[in-house]
Order: sequence, then C-alpha cells, then structure tokens
Amino acid sequence: MLDSLAGVTIVTPDLDIAVEAYASWLGYVPDTISIAGDELAQLWGVPQAASAKMAVLRPKSGEPRFIRLIEGQPDPIFQPLRHYGWAAAEIIVENVDLLAERLGRIGSPFQIIGPPAVLDFDFTDKIKAMQVVGPAGEVLYLTEVDGEIPGFDLPKASGFVSQLFIMVLGSPDISAAADFYAAQGLDAGPLIDARIDVLSHVHGMSADHRHRLTTVALNAQSYLEIDAFPSTATTRPLSSIGLPCGISIVSFYGTVEPNRAQIQIGGAGEWLEVLPRRRG
Repeated sequence: MLDSLAGVTIVTPDLDIAVEAYASWLGYVPDTISIAGDELAQLWGVPQAASAKMAVLRPKSGEPRFIRLIEGQPDPIFQPLRHYGWAAAEIIVENVDLLAERLGRIGSPFQIIGPPAVLDFDFTDKIKAMQVVGPAGEVLYLTEVDGEIPGFDLPKASGFVSQLFIMVLGSPDISAAADFYAAQGLDAGPLIDARIDVLSHVHGMSADHRHRLTTVALNAQSYLEIDAFPSTATTRPLSSIGLPCGISIVSFYGTVEPNRAQIQIGGAGEWLEVLPRRRG
C-alpha cells in the first residue's frame, strides 16, 4: 500500500553541475553528498550504480521531500517528454512569474519550455505553472496555487521554491497505468481533457489538442497525474548505470513486508521505490 510521496531520483551526467544548479537557482540545499553504495544498488537491481556519485537535496524551507541526484550518462536517444514513465516532477512555488524572471536570466541551467500560464482546467483558474528542463533533461513543473480548489487538498508554498507535491506519469494507456495504483488501494479520479502545450509541441501536435489525464490522490497533500502520452512516445531508455534516464525513480512511503525498502515496476514501466511508512 502506498501512502505519500517521499522524493524523486534523477540521473544526471554531471553531479556537481546539477547540485550547483538546484542550489543556486531553486534554493535546494544538499543534505548529503556520497556514493550510492552496494546496498542501494542492490535494492535497485543495478550493481553498476554502486560507485556512482549521489546527492540528496531538500528545499531551503525545510520540507522533507527530497530530490536525489545520481551521476550517470543518458542514452543518446533520451529526450524530455518523449518517453513513457515518469515525465515530470511538480514543485509548489510562491510566485511563478518572479521565478520565471530568475530562470530566464543568462546562464540559467533551467531552460523554460513553457512560460507561466493558467492551466487549462475547466474546474479552476487558480493554478498557474511554468515548465522547465533541467541539467539532466528532467522536466519540472513549477506551480503556484492561488486559493482553495474543490476536490483537491493542495499544499501551500513554505518558501520561494517549496517541495515536490505531484509526479506526472506518461502512459500509453491511462486505464492500465491506473490499475496498478488501484491495486495499491489508490483509485484514480475522473478523466480530464486539457491542453498540455509542452507535450503537444514535443510530439508535433496542434496547440489546441486536448490530452486526456487523470489524478490519483495520496496522503500528505501529494498526488500523481497520469497523462495519456501520444503514440509517438517510446519506452524510456536506460542510463549508463542501469537506471531509467532523466526522472528515474519516484520514492513513496508505504507498507512493505518485510519492513524495508522495495522496488516495484508500474503499468507504464515506471520505477517506484517504496520506503517503510514513516511513524509519527
């Protein structure tokens, strides 16, 4: 049984550059910098990752969800938003327009692929987001929420750039992807049709195209969004250390037996790391 989001693992070609990017531009503070080690590599089933350099970052505001960066080289065919699996990490922010000004400066390691805009949802106009690609080819949705939204329990930003609260999954089949989470006791919400401009652009689709998606509510104000990816998407390639390229693994707190971390593979080929449920 899955409980809530714990963090995300991103494979990056240069750990030092990525750590500096997140620290200087998004205010994510290194918690630990180390080597992945045999235990973690064995959990993941990729022994070649044992000697990889790794850093765990957390928001300057002190919130617990982490971004774990691990050094590895991407497959040359890897491109953002072109592959099934974990497509984007969504982070809550205080002021997306000011953040866009910062990330739009010369020298920014985050490329803006979608400027700030109110999201195309029929049920609310209180969500404004931008999309960027980071130094590992990872896609981040940086999102400002301006008020309560019926049916959703969304967090408030505790700093200029706050914590992860939604993971976006790209799937060839929403129903099959949702079935995996239903078996974990997590039912998907209603289907939604919405414009996702960055996804349409990458796949050469009309800007007016409306993509089908659904959401899965977790505890602690965290969610999954499952997007129906176009048929031009492909299976996510593996990096030089055996982990999926880009956004590689999403970590969840949950119930696991025995009481230790597990790796699971979801319906869209996504990797999940399930950590023993936190107490207290």
